[in-house]
Amino acid sequence: MSDTGHAHPNYVAIWGWLLLLLFISLGAVYLPFSQGVTVTFIFIVAAVKACIVATYFMHLKFEESLVRYIAIIPVILFVIMTLTLIPDIGTR
Repeated sequence: MSDTGHAHPNYVAIWGWLLLLLFISLGAVYLPFSQGVTVTFIFIVAAVKACIVATYFMHLKFEESLVRYIAIIPVILFVIMTLTLIPDIGTR
């Protein structure tokens, strides 16, 4: 890890965004959409929140690209494993 002397992000503003996204997720339950659309929307908001946490709190924004690629590999594997389970879930 190299010390590049980057400016620290505004953690209070990031916390505010995460809190806003939390309330959006909670409020999505009361929207007049089907349950599948609501759950999909909540998962998308959760993925955005995870990206914000990884980018700023884990300082991936300021790391070299190799470290970013190493952090993305488990996410790709998770998506592949989830997609391979969809046919099994659909047949039960």
